Amino acid sequence: MNIGKSLKISLLKNNMEQSDLAQKLGIHQSNISRIANCKTITTETLERIAGAFNMKVSEFVAIGED
Repeated sequence: MNIGKSLKISLLKNNMEQSDLAQKLGIHQSNISRIANCKTITTETLERIAGAFNMKVSEFVAIGED
């Protein structure tokens, strides 16, 4: 499971920057950066990120599996 890869791919597909996602979620951009670098993520944040891309968590995670 590579959440960082899923995040990077989703950002690219949606023409978004980390700062755009951070603003949408109401969190600091440095948190998004840590997630992109596979440092840390909570279940709640994972659910919120998947929702921001209109995906189920399983769909979001699967993107990074390729």
